Amino acid sequence: MVLQEDSCQQNEIQQSEKKTSDQQSSRIQTDVDGVYAWIIAMTSFVGHFLIYGVIFSSGVFYDMFREIFDGSSSIFSLIASLSTAFTFGFSPIPGLFMNKYGQQMITMIGGLVAGIGLIFSAYATNAYYLAASFGVVTGIGFGTAYLAFISIVPMYFVKYRSVALGLAVSGVGLGTVVYPPMIRTLVHSYGIRGALLITGGITMNICVCGALMRPPKVGTAATSSKESPKKSDSHRRHSPVILKRFSKISPEEMNSKKTETSSAFSNSLKGKTRASSLNLHIFKKVGFLLLCLNNFFFLFGLSIVYVHLTAYSTTRKMDEDAASMLVSIIGISNLVGRPCFGLFAKIRNCPRMLYAISFSLCGVVVVLVPLIEGVISLMILAAAFGFLSAAIGPLLPLILTDFLSMDLFSSAYGYLLVFEAVGSLCGPPASGWLFDVLQRYPPSFYLGGATIGAAGVMIFIPRFVRTPTSQLTVDAIILDVETGARLKSLCGEELV
Repeated sequence: MVLQEDSCQQNEIQQSEKKTSDQQSSRIQTDVDGVYAWIIAMTSFVGHFLIYGVIFSSGVFYDMFREIFDGSSSIFSLIASLSTAFTFGFSPIPGLFMNKYGQQMITMIGGLVAGIGLIFSAYATNAYYLAASFGVVTGIGFGTAYLAFISIVPMYFVKYRSVALGLAVSGVGLGTVVYPPMIRTLVHSYGIRGALLITGGITMNICVCGALMRPPKVGTAATSSKESPKKSDSHRRHSPVILKRFSKISPEEMNSKKTETSSAFSNSLKGKTRASSLNLHIFKKVGFLLLCLNNFFFLFGLSIVYVHLTAYSTTRKMDEDAASMLVSIIGISNLVGRPCFGLFAKIRNCPRMLYAISFSLCGVVVVLVPLIEGVISLMILAAAFGFLSAAIGPLLPLILTDFLSMDLFSSAYGYLLVFEAVGSLCGPPASGWLFDVLQRYPPSFYLGGATIGAAGVMIFIPRFVRTPTSQLTVDAIILDVETGARLKSLCGEELV
């Protein structure tokens, strides 16, 4: 009797432990495409809002600094552009350590540094002090946090990745709309130094966002032999697809690959694979090289529009308030466009085509700016420009994840940001030189439209640069079957 009671108690304990283990496994697997994943998407949204709100308010800060410090216009323009350049150009450096230390720590460090840079700027005594504090220190802080905000979203999403990315990067448009009037209000109420102190305090909220950015939990346990009929049917439905593409691979080898791939995928999400390295081999991929050139040309043209649109519109007999409104229109349409492009990519499953078409049309819009007469026409073109240029936010990370593994994403996106930084630094001086020589703004817009259009056209090239089917690894196919990713895109279109 005693033995039977002990046996019953052991069985009850085992059943209780199994039930608890099943509940924990179920809870772990909900992180990807689960409730916490959407919390991460909103966290990234707030991060984009805080970062781009400051760097896209460079015109407001430019006016502020000129009021209280002596110096040439070129030095104050340099201060505003330095923060943007360091935001993009510094990103690869924290990207080297992101796989090892994770997005959480990197983001919190970046938010702290950016906030300190803005607070120190409130005590600046000359323009060179501002160049160091506002331009370099704040820019480095933003660059450190920015890559973490964009790289963590694809880790948490597979099925809804495009929608989540569209939501996350929409913070850029909202920051562009909210920050300029907010900063002007703070200046009127508390003075320029008070506005910088408050803005620095608000920027520190990046640390709060970083605290939420833990790595996603993904179950990696092997499938039980007592799997449900529904799950077994699902595997049988996918098996012919895999065996058809890789008929020379034995079932034993497939099972071995399946186990290795699931483990590698989980480790990459947790940031445990490929410790800090330069990952320069990604430049051997034709698609990545084209994306680098694409980002350079796009930011080259984009910076020309942002710098010269307001000044050009005043030459078209628009008052200053109406000219300033054009930037707000761009921000609002950009805010609308980012989630829309994410949703389009989810519905049509063609991010590369959307990306190429939107950039090509955006280039056409910029070329039309000096050719169209009337205030209303300029506002319509500004809205179209803001909407079409929004494609880069949700679609670029999506295109990267189509042909690079997640453990390479941070490094690859960081390198792209360097090309964006160089493009944004080269565009305004080139267009300014054209204006100095010709004393006319239209050539600058022709140059900007041509480079943006070229950025779109070159994305069509990868559709003709095919990778042989044999080079597609079994790992990628099985990974997408197991995680419910875009199996159709992997089976139907070769990766670059």
